[in-house]
Amino acid sequence: MLHHLSPSRAALASACVSAALVVVAPPGTAETGAGPGPVAGRSSLLPVARPTVEPIPDGLHGRPFVGLLEVPPGFVETEYLVSGTARPYADPALVTEVFAPALPDLDAQPLPALPYTTRVVVVRPRDPGRSNGAAVVVWHNVTFGHDIGEWFNVGGEVVDDGWTYVEASVQLASLPALKAFDPVRYASVVLPGDAYAYDIYSQIAQALRHGDGNAGRPLSTVVALGASQSGTAMDSYLADVQPRFERVYDGFLPAVANGPDHHTDRPVLRLLSENEIDGSSQGEDSRHYRQWEVAGSAHGSKRDFDYIGAQEMRDLGFDLVNQLAGDNGPFGTSDCRVNRFPTFQSHNAALAAMLRWIREGTAPKIQPRVRVEDGVIVRDRDGNAIGGIRYPAMAVPTATYNRGGDCVALDGRTEAFSASRLRELYATRRSYERQVRAAVRASLRAGVLTPYDAAVIRAESTLSPRRRLA
Repeated sequence: MLHHLSPSRAALASACVSAALVVVAPPGTAETGAGPGPVAGRSSLLPVARPTVEPIPDGLHGRPFVGLLEVPPGFVETEYLVSGTARPYADPALVTEVFAPALPDLDAQPLPALPYTTRVVVVRPRDPGRSNGAAVVVWHNVTFGHDIGEWFNVGGEVVDDGWTYVEASVQLASLPALKAFDPVRYASVVLPGDAYAYDIYSQIAQALRHGDGNAGRPLSTVVALGASQSGTAMDSYLADVQPRFERVYDGFLPAVANGPDHHTDRPVLRLLSENEIDGSSQGEDSRHYRQWEVAGSAHGSKRDFDYIGAQEMRDLGFDLVNQLAGDNGPFGTSDCRVNRFPTFQSHNAALAAMLRWIREGTAPKIQPRVRVEDGVIVRDRDGNAIGGIRYPAMAVPTATYNRGGDCVALDGRTEAFSASRLRELYATRRSYERQVRAAVRASLRAGVLTPYDAAVIRAESTLSPRRRLA
């Protein structure tokens, strides 16, 4: 397993495995005893501090930990240190017990404001003329004991429309892997606790609005993005942090994390895979809330794991994500064939839709929900979900997506249709191509597909249905 690693990497591997195997507690209600109390009106909103943003030392490797595998042409990747003093706000469900003790009762023992230094990775257009003036700030997911971003899901839209893409390390669980990878580069990084993560996350947005970390160019629009565990943090932020402080985030994209409509005055677009859909807690679409339920998608996908695994191999020397949740199951115990559904298409489209919503006031069209009966998704004869947003991969299917089986529950599964079933559905390749192109047009009209992804799907439709699943 991990015995072939160097002593330092073996120790890091052990820490990451321990963190990844921790069962995260179900989301709780964020405590309101910490920090400021409720506001009486807009005039009493508290200001968000502007932190100090500085270049980071080169360190041992001269590059960020889990930075992009490849920086796209016309973009630059830069890492910065962000420092300031953060106020605490406690969400017990956010605390990672491996690296932090349980939070005290904040009503009885308030926590003080404390200094912090963290790191952000910024990917932006090299040419200022290519910038769209907007940033998306990803709250790093730390489920596997190290930082995980969302480039594999939104990188297409970032490049296509000239976004500034920012990854932020705000939780304690980020620290061991950072410092093990490069103790020189990250020597000054100190996070006082997960109760401070929300204010740190807010201050990062404040810095970007002033152009700090963006070559001095202020950004007029800043969007918050968190997936899975970080999506739960988005819900806590929306429920109890956003109403108390001045606006620093213009819109929110909680992904693969179930939660309510928070009745905020900021746009919220929630992305759900089949794994989060059980019919029990579906938010209602409203003036400031949209919920996209993507039929066929799973909490994790082959594309996600391949990207994260490649980052891990480069920076850690081992591929933890695929050992735990890849095609071969936990440590090679089963044949899983992790979900191949193109989940990134919904994330790209959601980011593009959010920008239109913020700047033009045009809310995304309300989308159909996945059909659920007695808490169970209703499926067709092939085992695919009925209802929901139906991307071309589901509207013109060549496989059954997300049936699970004996695999890791959140990864789903892809089972290719038999040759006879494909012939039954698509008499000729030409017929298949026509149906795919019609499905692309329908997705474009619905506003759930970007033109770039549409062009890619059209090009891929010329492949045989079976080859598309490779």
